[in-house]
Amino acid sequence: MNLNPEFQRQLYLECSQARLIGIPAVLGIIFTFSYFIDGYRLGNATAKAALILFMLITLLWGARQAVDSIVEEYRDRTWDIQRLSALGPWEMAWGKLFGSTVMVWYAGLLCLFAYGLAIDDYAALPLLIFYSICAALLVQSGSLLLGLLAVRRGQTKSGSIFLLAVIGFLSIAPWLSDVSNLTSYALPDSTTHWYEMRFSSGDFHQISLLLALFWCAVGNYRLMSLELGLRATPWVWLGFSVFLMIYVGGFMPGSAYAFWLAAFAVCGTLTYVGVLVESNDAMRIKRLLTYFAERNWRRGSEELPIWWLSFLLLLPAALVLSLSEHPLREFSLRFHFYPLAMVLILLRDCGIYIYFCYGKNPQRALSMTLLFAVLLYGILPGIFNTLGQNGLAALFFPLWADSAGGALLCALLQTGWVSSLLYRRWKANS
Repeated sequence: MNLNPEFQRQLYLECSQARLIGIPAVLGIIFTFSYFIDGYRLGNATAKAALILFMLITLLWGARQAVDSIVEEYRDRTWDIQRLSALGPWEMAWGKLFGSTVMVWYAGLLCLFAYGLAIDDYAALPLLIFYSICAALLVQSGSLLLGLLAVRRGQTKSGSIFLLAVIGFLSIAPWLSDVSNLTSYALPDSTTHWYEMRFSSGDFHQISLLLALFWCAVGNYRLMSLELGLRATPWVWLGFSVFLMIYVGGFMPGSAYAFWLAAFAVCGTLTYVGVLVESNDAMRIKRLLTYFAERNWRRGSEELPIWWLSFLLLLPAALVLSLSEHPLREFSLRFHFYPLAMVLILLRDCGIYIYFCYGKNPQRALSMTLLFAVLLYGILPGIFNTLGQNGLAALFFPLWADSAGGALLCALLQTGWVSSLLYRRWKANS
């Protein structure tokens, strides 16, 4: 039997004799205490302990293992050696994901086994096992995805990434606890409305969870391909953007405006995410322009920043919303909903971030961009608004303007100024 070399390597690193013996011994001691608490039988206390331990082990420890499987390689300067191996991106990705978490699943499956022995009603057990395993895989796969993004940004500390895993644990743990409390008399029979179609909520949630796992796997493959130096076109990001538009749009009320509003929110968010995770290199844009000038569309598409695609999808949504009448045009007496102005504001923010990425210290690009965002969104317009200068406040935060034309003009001035600064820095770096 030929095992994946990376998976086999992770097995050698993780499966020590101490762990193989120590994990069941520690779990056995804990379940022995719960056995005494339940009155010398496996009952409710044992079941709760087993489920809590499963969540702690697979969600927290599993996330940490998945992140460190890539970040530690980069920190120990062994990642470049692995990149030179003959392994493909898929073998490297699943080898690290399942190999680094093998002891996590060893302990987790023991907890699920103890949970199955302790419960009396087995009606919801298959559902709980499905959600437990899929949720743990989703958190671990997402953690590996964040680890790959951290490596691409040159980040060697996994603490901030692990914090996101903690947030995932806090979100999933109550949900799994609710599933564990279901009985044969209280199985879910509610329906979910999606594009005016009715689905069983249980089936819809399961399909959604599997789709999330699928896109995490695709994301890991795509990022691992880039890390291994393989060229790839950005159409996967385009497909993900379209999928998310369609998926989220199905939960909106049945109107064209609601769908385009969801598309606007999704594409705007993905544009911000795309510019943050992208490798913003000045020479990349120069290569892109060179390939397009030579009509080498294949090479040009490989250099195309992914956030450009989300931004292009944002434009028709903003245009439709601008030509539509709806109460959302005004948030309050001061804030207004001007989609085209918001598109320019988004472009301005991306330009500010890339401007700092082209600087001498690109590691501080995000913190500097957040500082400017606080100034432009809060402090400066707040000062002028307090002084009664609403026009000057709208100059910094165009959504305070009294008309769509005024907001568009203010946003255009900001975007044009940032674009000119960005162009000068790009010319200096390229």
